[in-house]
Order: sequence, then structure tokens, then C-alpha cells
Amino acid sequence: MEWLVKRTHPYATDLDKHWSVPLAIAAISIVSAWLLYLGLAAIPLAIPWWVDAPSVAGFYGIFFTLFDKWLWRMEPLRKALRAHNLNGNYVGVLSSSFDKQATKHNATLSITQTWSEISIVLMTNESRSHSVTASLLTEMGWLSYEYLNEPKPGTRDTMHCHRGSARFSLDTDRVLEGEYYSGRDRQNCGLLHFERVKVDAQSGTSKSK
Repeated sequence: MEWLVKRTHPYATDLDKHWSVPLAIAAISIVSAWLLYLGLAAIPLAIPWWVDAPSVAGFYGIFFTLFDKWLWRMEPLRKALRAHNLNGNYVGVLSSSFDKQATKHNATLSITQTWSEISIVLMTNESRSHSVTASLLTEMGWLSYEYLNEPKPGTRDTMHCHRGSARFSLDTDRVLEGEYYSGRDRQNCGLLHFERVKVDAQSGTSKSK
């Protein structure tokens, strides 16, 4: 299904600075365009008509892309913005009210996050789910999202495509603990526990931090 493709979507947040960032980037873009104009004016060089100097919009596009994808993750800037960097792969377990929490099922969690968008993919031996909406609430210390879940081929007949919601506590960016609820006719709930995986650069293997 198309929604199972690992792609990001916008997410809500309670960070005031989250919305002030575009304004700051716009101001920097205006100054950059003005400085470029002054620099080009001081150079006795005729620029061909088909070469257009970057405008404010051009600078904004460049700066916002750099910030959105990479710069916000830098430790000093991330701490100043009070932002959570949840990018990475996690391993853990989930349990369900279906069997009264008797069995712990192995699962993996993959989070892809930019400053403005996020994607949360959870996979077990029987099914896989992908977030469709999400909110990252720093003051409350929560990551919550709505997901679509699809069973893998060959699983039990009781497994079928459904919607649900999940919420993780953001006590640390390394360990995510929370709960989920699968709505409508399934009406199951359960517990989630995941730990971020660290890639060993020398061996190429993965291990929990």
C-alpha cells in the first residue's frame, strides 16, 4: 500500500520557537540577498542576462532546506530550541490486552524526523504500521500519533487492516515507553518499550545504546 512507504508528514508541536524559525530564516535571507547585491554592484563585472542572482526567495529556500534537514540537529542549536531529535532505529517489545499482556512481542521502530516533518514506522512479525498524523509536545513530554496498520501475508485471520493511536513518553531521546490503542472493532490496548539502536562504525553491526 502507498501509505506504507517510509515518507514524512507534518507534525504539530507546542514549541513557540518552532514557528519563529521561518521568520528568522526570512530575515537572514533578506540580509543575504542585500549583501549579495552590494557585492555584485562593487564588482566591475557584467553578468550575462541568463544568469540571475539568488533572490530573497532563493536564499530562503536554501537556508530553510539546510536547517530543516540538518542544522537543527546540531547539539548547541537543538538544545537552544529545546527540540527532541528522535531520528533513528529502535528495538523493543509490545504487549497487548488481547492475551492480557501475557506475551511480549518483539518489534522495531523507525523514526525519520526533520524540523517540520516526521515519519514513525513500527513493525512486528505479524504486522506493520505507519504514522499518518503526529504531535510532539515538549511541555507535556509526549510523542503521540495516529497510525494505519496492515497485517503481513500469512498471519492469523483475526488480523486485519485498522487504525489506531499511540503515545510515547519523552523522558529521554534514547528510550521510548508508552501505550497504544487500536480502535473500532479490535479495541485492543497495549504497552510499548523501545530503545534506540546504535550502529557500530567498525563492525557495521547494531546494538542497543
